[in-house]
Amino acid sequence: MKNTVKYFIRDFLRFIFRPFGYSWLRFIITHKYIPNLNKPLSFSEKIIYRKFNVEPSLFSKLVDKYAVRDYVKKKIGEQYLIPLLLVKDHISSEDFHKLPSEFVIKTSNGGGGENVKLITSKEKTDLTALSNQFNQYLKINVGKAVDEHFYDIETPKVIVEKLMRHKDGGFPSDYKLHIFNQSDDSKVIIQVDEDRFGNHKRSLFDLNKNKLEFDIQPKYDSVRADYNWPDSFDEMIEVAKKLSEDFKYVRVDLYNIDGRIYFGELTFCHGSGWEPLSSKEADFLLGSYWEEFN
Repeated sequence: MKNTVKYFIRDFLRFIFRPFGYSWLRFIITHKYIPNLNKPLSFSEKIIYRKFNVEPSLFSKLVDKYAVRDYVKKKIGEQYLIPLLLVKDHISSEDFHKLPSEFVIKTSNGGGGENVKLITSKEKTDLTALSNQFNQYLKINVGKAVDEHFYDIETPKVIVEKLMRHKDGGFPSDYKLHIFNQSDDSKVIIQVDEDRFGNHKRSLFDLNKNKLEFDIQPKYDSVRADYNWPDSFDEMIEVAKKLSEDFKYVRVDLYNIDGRIYFGELTFCHGSGWEPLSSKEADFLLGSYWEEFN
């Protein structure tokens, strides 16, 4: 019921103000300053600009969680892909019979959230209800809802991947590497999301693993001071840079399972522009790293 009300209010405001006007109004409410969306300078302004001004087909195969596997395979190799268990245009309870007890099910379109689910015991899961739920997700135009129309170009599929755990059974941290490719160098901001399925913590770090003085979406607790960085940290940076080299800005999401690196996704509009930084100064600092805003 809560989500239904939220979506009704969003769609009503979008109808009244039209998408661009809605984004302008929401920007002020979210980021607490008036944006310049015609000549953007801040990180958040440039994300919104990209949503409305870049040809969607440029990113469509890269944000689709199934189609992007070919790009990753060509760029860095198949060994970095999470094992794929099943791909379906329409899924039914019978499709789960040959799958392991635990897995991750998602739709290939969208940036996460409701259309990604961890199943830790299929024996305790209503597989018919799960199938119906994800078949419904396939009918949703995710991109239209968030003005990221590149999500709606490819034909969405239900995909099932291996549920990745460390040897001790724990779930890995998310490493979200914000990479800004400049004319003579690249800037890398490492976002660590720790314990996402428990006490979710998030912090930003530089390439020397120094915690930065600002945050994205500062509602989260900070990553613990004695955070245990993986031994293959340097390889992770190299992999992310290789995947990012065709773009002025992209967020490369990776997992590190006991030293082995796996690809998560490519994100071109972090948080759809609605995750504020902890200060306006930080927003404009990251914006200055993004030399071209297309």
